[in-house]
Amino acid sequence: MMSTITEAARQTPVRKHVDVLVVGGGSAGLAAATSAARLGADVLLVEKNGYLGGTLAMVTLGSICGLYTVTEADVIPVVKGFAGELIERMNGLGAVKGPMRWLETASLLYDPTAIKLVADDMVTEAGVQVVLHSLAVGVVKDGARITGVIFEGRDGRWGCTATTVIDCTGDANIASLAGAGFEHDPSVIQAPTTMFRFGGVDTERATAMTRDELRNHLEKAVAAGLPLPRTAGGMFSLREGAMHLNITRVLRGNRSPDPLDTEEVTSAEIDGRRQLKMYLEAFRRFVPGYENAFIADIGSEIGVRESRRIRGDYWLTLDDVLNEARFTDSIACSAWPVEEHGAGRATKWVFLKPGTFYELPFRMMLPVGIDGLLVAGRCSSASHDAHASMRIAAVCMALGEAAGVAAAQAGKGDIRKIDIGALRRQLEKQGAIVGPLPGSSSSTKAEQVTPA
Repeated sequence: MMSTITEAARQTPVRKHVDVLVVGGGSAGLAAATSAARLGADVLLVEKNGYLGGTLAMVTLGSICGLYTVTEADVIPVVKGFAGELIERMNGLGAVKGPMRWLETASLLYDPTAIKLVADDMVTEAGVQVVLHSLAVGVVKDGARITGVIFEGRDGRWGCTATTVIDCTGDANIASLAGAGFEHDPSVIQAPTTMFRFGGVDTERATAMTRDELRNHLEKAVAAGLPLPRTAGGMFSLREGAMHLNITRVLRGNRSPDPLDTEEVTSAEIDGRRQLKMYLEAFRRFVPGYENAFIADIGSEIGVRESRRIRGDYWLTLDDVLNEARFTDSIACSAWPVEEHGAGRATKWVFLKPGTFYELPFRMMLPVGIDGLLVAGRCSSASHDAHASMRIAAVCMALGEAAGVAAAQAGKGDIRKIDIGALRRQLEKQGAIVGPLPGSSSSTKAEQVTPA
């Protein structure tokens, strides 16, 4: 049996040359591509799936986290700009609800299907060129500078050259192919979750249930012999009769499956769906309001929380998160707690002080030793603990928006030498929050829910 296969040399056609190439059409990629194109850049957005929206579209998540900080009286936005516009458009379709307060946070409920429609509209109106069904398989470099990316599509292999590349893959695929340093330790990374939606639920009874009450019901299911890996999680209802559930926990022994290992993530996908049948039985038998529940929808991919995290010009730390860090090159804010999904049934939460936030610097998107590349989204430069706070969708949108603006402003120049003041001013012009928050007078009224 052969241990290796030698492939023949080939010439790959370069189909496009653009100012800005964005790889990955999720939260960060949408914001990056749209923002760069609106400022006049020639932009190509390439996505491996047949639709845009990333995790928000494919995982059936149910809530957008990271948009707000909370006090006892107020829910105050910390992320606006592109994210705010996307939400406005979703609201026009009747596809958002909230914000909803839960634990010491607030989230916005949304319809995952509508994300796909809004994403298409936003990139089309901005003049972004879009190619779907294409997976990045290689990069082209000139010394330390990345100059292009090679893709494999349904019609074969093709390339695109660009002045600036923005890696919004979530897994830092482009940065890794370019030789950037990164951290990835399967022994400590957060566990993934298979998201799903129940239909046939008495939502009035389900949403009236406290977090502790739900946990007690599911612990009774565990005692009855159902080995539920998790008995507390996110439970959200956007529509009457339906509940979005973030409650499975897929493990490989006592650790997370490695999302960069094809065989392990395949096993995780199958195991996550297997858990759904067990949860359906547990909810029907033990949880009031779910007696007639059925599985209405399953995320098309398992929800991965963590994989590669690049080593950037700045390494965001847990101290930065907890001590309300401020940066002269701040381009986004976050108030989301440290939310760590480990091997046990409980999730570890470390909440920020009420009404506070920390800033994220532009430098965390610049991979050490690589030129012409920005890395935006959950794979930006951060420690494992800090990543447990900054990985969420709203922050990814804010980082993507900043990356897109920076790439457009850089033009043919060095992305590391852009005018940070001009970048921040443009972001603020677009409605983004890059520093001190608006006061509680501009806060948003929230509904109170108590999901698990």
